[in-house]
Amino acid sequence: MEKKHDLLDILHLIYVMDPMCSWCYGFAPVIKRLEAEQEGTLQFKLVMGGLRPGTEKPLDEPMKEQLKHHWQDVEKISGQPIDYNFFDREGFIYDTEPACRAVVTIRYLKPEVEFEMAEAVQSAFYARNQDVTKPAVLAAIALQFGVEEDVFLDKFASDEMLEKTQQDFLIARHLQANAFPSLYLLNGTNLHLLSRGYRTYDGMAAHLRQALEKLNHQP
Repeated sequence: MEKKHDLLDILHLIYVMDPMCSWCYGFAPVIKRLEAEQEGTLQFKLVMGGLRPGTEKPLDEPMKEQLKHHWQDVEKISGQPIDYNFFDREGFIYDTEPACRAVVTIRYLKPEVEFEMAEAVQSAFYARNQDVTKPAVLAAIALQFGVEEDVFLDKFASDEMLEKTQQDFLIARHLQANAFPSLYLLNGTNLHLLSRGYRTYDGMAAHLRQALEKLNHQP
């Protein structure tokens, strides 16, 4: 009888992020390139970190100024485009739970486009100033990947997706991913922190290469 392939034999790269996290948006081209290069070598697993889930207080002017400085740093370092018209919004509530839940929802409806969905939500928010706290906006993004809006919205609003999203947040806390983006290499039951916070592609690729070489030389 053929031996069943053990999931623990597969190396996993676990990426903890939030679609509304500015440094995760800056990191998007880096993780996309790593995923393409490591296809067939590593399995990529997304975990929604929950940057500001359940926030109820609208952004005030001091918070806007603080955010703007962060975003300017992200744009300068990563080259990712940002629409600063966002800061003209009045009463915006920076609740990241819906955006995270949208990615989790796609994970269950069309798992092969989960990474692309996360990237599309990031771009909608940062590059096009779309309000990704709104289910209708998220459903329109899902439609780009062939998921009908009513199908998406039904699943998105379900107790199951609310629960699965909270599970992601719990996993992130269990991993002690207290800064986003965070990357971990999972080898069987051994978890290795690769990066906490933003890194350039060159820095990240070198760090991943060293970690893989170290694993390959283990007895």
